[in-house]
Amino acid sequence: MDTDLLKTFLEVYQTRHFGKAAENLYLTQAAVSARIKQLESVLGSQLFSRLRNNLRLTETGERLVPHAQAILIAWERARQEVSVKKENKIPISIGSTNGLWDLLLQDHLIAMQPEFENVVFTAKSLNSETLIRSLMERTLDLALVYEPAKITDLASIPVIDAELTLFTSKPIESIEDIVSLGYIAVDWGTAFDIELAKELPGITSQVLKTNLAKIALEFLLSQGGCAYLPHLLAQPYLGTRLTTFSDAPVIKRPVFACYHKDNPREEILTKFLAGLTF
Repeated sequence: MDTDLLKTFLEVYQTRHFGKAAENLYLTQAAVSARIKQLESVLGSQLFSRLRNNLRLTETGERLVPHAQAILIAWERARQEVSVKKENKIPISIGSTNGLWDLLLQDHLIAMQPEFENVVFTAKSLNSETLIRSLMERTLDLALVYEPAKITDLASIPVIDAELTLFTSKPIESIEDIVSLGYIAVDWGTAFDIELAKELPGITSQVLKTNLAKIALEFLLSQGGCAYLPHLLAQPYLGTRLTTFSDAPVIKRPVFACYHKDNPREEILTKFLAGLTF
């Protein structure tokens, strides 16, 4: 099958718009429509349905998404391995969620690169479900996530604790002030939400929800409010534009390194993870 058909399908799925997908793929809208029709012809089923100008996946489309993602990732991995092995280099594919790349992996990858002259890294930002599935499909070597993988074939090693502190744009005196000031919710995972509800049950409304701590920080600095953030990220503004609330607990979130137990590159992965800091 032509992988361009799957790329086009996933782009339409992500944008929910043929025109936007065409712009992102540098194609005409007619070409995008033709590719989708060709893929539907191959599969013998419709992939998208329109209801009042709302483009939605059909049941077949929903089932195709994870398979299309896996095929494209596997194809890219095969191309990379063929290419780098010509140079006697080892391909290592590392992934995490957007937030962990921004806060943890980006700087670490840059710092560690000189120590791996014979390694070619591939960096991926994916959601947690896709990361775990990619590890099982052997298209990803290492994933950093907030929740351990509940699959026996995968090792989940706690590598670091993220200490999250409630930062506010102005001093507050009570938990009630958090709500009135405006709570900016960062998606730190289910375990964090449970801990927050137990420690600060009064926080029920949000002015913004995001999975990127940097977006929360920028909103906090420009619009005011309060948010749980890593101390390292907010520290440059502490005492000038931000402060902390002493009655709010510091909540720790463990970060897990997940990889397949049969991965022959485990030694390289262990070396890469050494010295990881938050």
